[in-house]
Amino acid sequence: MANLTKEQRLERESREHELREADPIHEEYEGNWDSDSLLDTTNIPARQGYVQRWVRTSIKGMEDQSNVFKKVNKGWKPRALSTIPKGQYVMRVDFNGVDVVGIHGMILMERPQALHDKQAKARQELNDLQMSAVKQNLYKVHDSSSGFSRPVMDERTSVSRGRIAPIDD
Repeated sequence: MANLTKEQRLERESREHELREADPIHEEYEGNWDSDSLLDTTNIPARQGYVQRWVRTSIKGMEDQSNVFKKVNKGWKPRALSTIPKGQYVMRVDFNGVDVVGIHGMILMERPQALHDKQAKARQELNDLQMSAVKQNLYKVHDSSSGFSRPVMDERTSVSRGRIAPIDD
């Protein structure tokens, strides 16, 4: 490709791009654009009373232990291979001397549903507190002594046709 002119290289890259664009999308993947942390676990249902998710253990070939330890501190534990029903095929990886469910630099982790709900509630309370602070700060900036008019906060949405622009004859 080094001997090609700039125009020839651009034409070649364009044709390769068109070929990739023309590749059909597999039917089973069409419309399935979930995030990677939501990898398919239909053949690995969560245990009763637990929630599960995929957690990254490496990135670009380098171990990412800090990501795993952050999850462990939040109550997530690697799902041991021994918790999978017999006769069910799953990918196995060795994680700190324990056989766990894993694939391509990710392991399946689980935590009790009660702990998961407790953290979700705490996260929602923090979110509500932050939204309240935003509103209070907005009102503080627009107090009567600042010269700005007080903002009108309306969380409802509406659709209007707008106004018709005047047209000169």
